[in-house]
Amino acid sequence: MKKLLTGILLTACTLLSNSAQATEMHVLMLLYRGCEEACQSFQAYFKKQKLPVRFTLRDAAQDKNRIPGFIAEARRLKPDLILTWGTTMTQMVAGSWRDADPARHIVDIPVVFMLVSNPLEAGLVRDLAKPARALTGTLYLLDEAVQLRAARSYFDFRHLGLLVNPAEPNALTTRDRLRQLAPQLGYRLSEQVLPLDAQGRPLAEAIPAQVRQLAAAGIDLLYQPPDSFLNQQRDLLTGSALACKLPVFASAEGPVVNSGALMGVVNRYTEVGRHTAQQAARILFEQADPARLPITLPRRFSYLVNLTSAHRLERYPPLKLLDYAEIVNASPAQSIPKSCE
Repeated sequence: MKKLLTGILLTACTLLSNSAQATEMHVLMLLYRGCEEACQSFQAYFKKQKLPVRFTLRDAAQDKNRIPGFIAEARRLKPDLILTWGTTMTQMVAGSWRDADPARHIVDIPVVFMLVSNPLEAGLVRDLAKPARALTGTLYLLDEAVQLRAARSYFDFRHLGLLVNPAEPNALTTRDRLRQLAPQLGYRLSEQVLPLDAQGRPLAEAIPAQVRQLAAAGIDLLYQPPDSFLNQQRDLLTGSALACKLPVFASAEGPVVNSGALMGVVNRYTEVGRHTAQQAARILFEQADPARLPITLPRRFSYLVNLTSAHRLERYPPLKLLDYAEIVNASPAQSIPKSCE
């Protein structure tokens, strides 16, 4: 009789366990510029791990005006978790740690973010180690000092150039950081501020002229910051730079891997997506509290070198750099101007 009862209990426990495992979780993915590599890698992780998750994707297509509608939909759908892509999306969805408003922000559904350049500067959390709210996520940018020191392992630049998008918070944070580092790292910083249209959007047609002005100022390296607009215009930016014989250092992978930037020290988007999915899986399937999950950086990063651009610039990487650099061969999709005029 005792064995029979034990068997019944074991069977019941197995059924309950299988039932729990079969419960499908719902993740609402709020994207800012389409489902790129990080988004795809995030979804692929759950498939590879055979974790039951269904995804609903919404894309703002870089239009902030769509985001309030996504927030209203999230309240109706009540997903188990919300994934946000980028600083703008995360700020508008979750609000600040200081004054998140339940009437305008999501405060009662776990939010996990990725591709946020600086969660502290963005006001999302007070402490990366202890978010202390229903929000956590993944870092993806190496510190600017680390990036620039790595750039100097390619060549010893002394005059850094920067295009500043005043409509992008990440760009302003990066500008401030590069200004701060200039005396410490021994370089001069020249800036060009992108003009805005009547709707407050940066004007892409101004990019070639501003690159030429930076070239005329004598910069020897152009830094491309983490900015969705400049990433969208990466062919125009890097093509204009190549015409002026200016190397571009990119803070994210897209301008190097898919366009004409010479180099970048980055966390690949696929790795960011995978790392973020691990955070989300802990919340969904291990009942981890997002308020206690540290916001961390993926351990693996890549030193990318665009050999096509190196050839155009006649500036080849040192042999010792080739021991660990990842070589890509990409060029701007559009034709490169013949001259810097």
